[in-house]
Amino acid sequence: MIQSHNIELGGGANSAPTRSVLLEVCGISKSFSGVPALRAVDLSVQEGEVHGLLGANGCGKSTLIKILAGFHQPDAGELSIRGASPKFPLGPSGLRPYGVSFVHQDLGLAMDATVLEHMVLSARTNTSPLKWIDWRSERKRVDSLLSEFEVFVDSSTLIAHLRPLQRAMVAIVRALAAEEEGSRALGSPQLLVLDEPTVFLPRHEVNQLFDLLRRLTSQGNSVLFVSHDLDEVLEVTDRFTVLRDGRLIGTEVTAESTRDDIVFMILGTRQEASERPPAATAKSEELRVKLDNVSGHRIRDLDLELKAGEVLGVTGLAGSGFEELPELIFGVRSIDRGTIQIDGAHVETIRPSVMMSKGVALIPADRKIEGAAQELTITENMSLPFLSQERSGWWIGWSRLAGWARGICDRLGVVPNDVDLNFGNLSGGNQQKALIGKWLDGKPAVLLLNEPTQGVDIGARREIFRLVRESVNSGMAVLCCTSDYEQLVEMADRVVVLENGSFHCEVSGASITKASLAAAVYSGDAHE
Repeated sequence: MIQSHNIELGGGANSAPTRSVLLEVCGISKSFSGVPALRAVDLSVQEGEVHGLLGANGCGKSTLIKILAGFHQPDAGELSIRGASPKFPLGPSGLRPYGVSFVHQDLGLAMDATVLEHMVLSARTNTSPLKWIDWRSERKRVDSLLSEFEVFVDSSTLIAHLRPLQRAMVAIVRALAAEEEGSRALGSPQLLVLDEPTVFLPRHEVNQLFDLLRRLTSQGNSVLFVSHDLDEVLEVTDRFTVLRDGRLIGTEVTAESTRDDIVFMILGTRQEASERPPAATAKSEELRVKLDNVSGHRIRDLDLELKAGEVLGVTGLAGSGFEELPELIFGVRSIDRGTIQIDGAHVETIRPSVMMSKGVALIPADRKIEGAAQELTITENMSLPFLSQERSGWWIGWSRLAGWARGICDRLGVVPNDVDLNFGNLSGGNQQKALIGKWLDGKPAVLLLNEPTQGVDIGARREIFRLVRESVNSGMAVLCCTSDYEQLVEMADRVVVLENGSFHCEVSGASITKASLAAAVYSGDAHE
């Protein structure tokens, strides 16, 4: 039996000297079809702390979270919450009576429901569906709850009309409200488990979410924070635990650790200077893409040139239009006016099939919905854009396509390399490598990237940068639209900043730093 105890911490700036353990797991193991996903993993989360859970894609983080959430049953191990010992299997609501709540990456919000409806129905999941709801009093309760957590939204607003940050904060407050009764019954703080909550948030809004987390922990509550973003981990966590290949690597105090320390724990290797992506070597004056006075949706009167052998980054504040530019060029969104040229030729009809025929490929931001069909196999997903070339009447050469997909996955280190698996069984980083790999294998002239490393671990991120840079050095042109300044520092030769859908300024060469990009986005102070 696990015993509840206190832990003495070092003198980290972000940590209290002594804290009681809120949640502890011991010796958790889990295998799928004989393949170990977790190997005797231990984890403890203390009261009043933000605890990071880190590791490369496929390290076992998601499996551990799903065990705690009741979606998987472990093969071995124990669980303790403030001395109580819930028994496995937990079931989807198994930890609710103990004040443990979950907010997953997709937030689990219905776009056509209001904030009020989400808050009320979530709090009543354990009551009779026929019980009368007094909406007037419930609105007062919900408005008071939102105000308490400083989430300033109208509870009658549809989720679809909220900004990404507001959606994330509503999801967090909803989760906490749903656990309120169980936590109050125990007279104890709550534990909030956040699985990559910032993935879909603009950079400038992340700090506002962190302010909410700090308010929660200042009241004695705890947060288990799953993230791939090391800057976020260093900023908001008190301690962190790293998993690698299903094993516990260690738990450290954040204030006593550096970024390089964390990278070493995650990957097992140091990131040397020689490993960082080299600058492009194939830049030329040959124009691959030219936009003349293009307008559509949020984009307004935009002129843009992308040359062969270069990576052009595009960024800006949320809503500035940079997020929609790849879809506009590829034809997913329609343009209202202006012209687009590919390799010097004017494109009369802008739609995906036409752009693909001209050597343009798109990697969308939301790979789970826009980039792939999670229930289809890896082979089927990688083959979808090219099926018309493989068909002979009603016959499709799936065996040949499987061999082709297997070869790409093998070269890119996609794990597991079983192309008959459903695509949804791959981790985020492996999904992205497979998607990028299928397009790069066709040697496109232009690659449009929209938040290409969103939710991707540092190892897969490094591999994606290497793959893209190799193709760029062979003459491919890349348009990378992202709010991740660090990614632009590592990848881009030039960065265009948009404001209200229009060109604002450009940063290039050695002037591309996180500080200069932030200044350009917020104040326009950039090097021309």
